[in-house]
Amino acid sequence: MDRVFEALFTRRRRMILFMLKRSSPRPIVDFLPRSAGARSTETELRHDDLPRLASLAYIDWDRAADEVSRGERFDEIEPMLDLLEDHADELPDGWP
Repeated sequence: MDRVFEALFTRRRRMILFMLKRSSPRPIVDFLPRSAGARSTETELRHDDLPRLASLAYIDWDRAADEVSRGERFDEIEPMLDLLEDHADELPDGWP
């Protein structure tokens, strides 16, 4: 359970996992905002979020192709993603 909570700790990680739940694989640009702060977000994504999710085996990150797909343990976190999605109206504002 600690691994699941670590993966869901930040909004960006939750969004990555929700997007992969809908379709996988995805290019990294799908996880970047279209705003002016995208440069710092890309750095955080590549140096924190993606490596952490990959180390937890929830994602596979192909750095050469700049592509992310569901990892071998994605099925471990998917029920929690379903639960969050099914009860989104009961969660605090800002939760994806």
